[in-house]
Amino acid sequence: MNIYQHFRNEELEIVKHLESLVARAESQYAPVLTHFLDPRQQFILTTLVNRTELNVSFNGGLGERERMRALIYPDYHEASKEDFDLSIIEIKYADKFVTLTHRNILGALMSIGFKRDYLGDIIVGDKVQFVIARHLQAFVFQNLTKLKGSSIRLNEIDLADMLTATEEFQSHQSTVSSLRLDNIVSLMINKSRSIAQKHIEAEHVKVNHVVIDKTSFNVEVNDLISIKGYGRGRIEAIGDRTKKDKIRLTYGTMFK
Repeated sequence: MNIYQHFRNEELEIVKHLESLVARAESQYAPVLTHFLDPRQQFILTTLVNRTELNVSFNGGLGERERMRALIYPDYHEASKEDFDLSIIEIKYADKFVTLTHRNILGALMSIGFKRDYLGDIIVGDKVQFVIARHLQAFVFQNLTKLKGSSIRLNEIDLADMLTATEEFQSHQSTVSSLRLDNIVSLMINKSRSIAQKHIEAEHVKVNHVVIDKTSFNVEVNDLISIKGYGRGRIEAIGDRTKKDKIRLTYGTMFK
């Protein structure tokens, strides 16, 4: 059976990349570490690994994280936190005068040439922290010296000092006629389908961090849906059909 038929055409590049990492772990019979994966990519990798005799573990820091690195490994290996090569960075800044957001930090990292693949979660709470691949720590320390025009200081902290997620998805259950993106956005924001279509066509909607402007795009389990002006949603489970031929859906929202 062709494994690619289970995934979207838009996902084939990441599917083939993850498939190559699984093949490397098999051929070398040794652990292979991935870049940071979003929940949908984690699902894809798990699906690929489950077709083999290998194992996969995920780690993005303390507790349940959204973006995590994966370790693909044979039975003889026992995965440890050191395998994931994580560095947790805390930002010291003049919080009485500057307010930092997730967008500020992500934008600043991108502006210094940092690749999203090597960035884990950004946590903004009583403190501001972010997770990166350890081998890029020196680069970030050297180049990220200001945020919003204010000088900052970066410190690496222990895993135990990492903040837990300050926001959680609120879970909902409903039914939909189809898994089209306009249907799902309409459900999540509790607006008409025509309004949902306008948001999508105006490029206000991202699926797994990628702008999607096709209203007919079909969502899948573990998709993250960002809707400008509202917040984020997540497809948690897709169930069977009801007697009225509706699809049972469990989804989460984290709206403003």
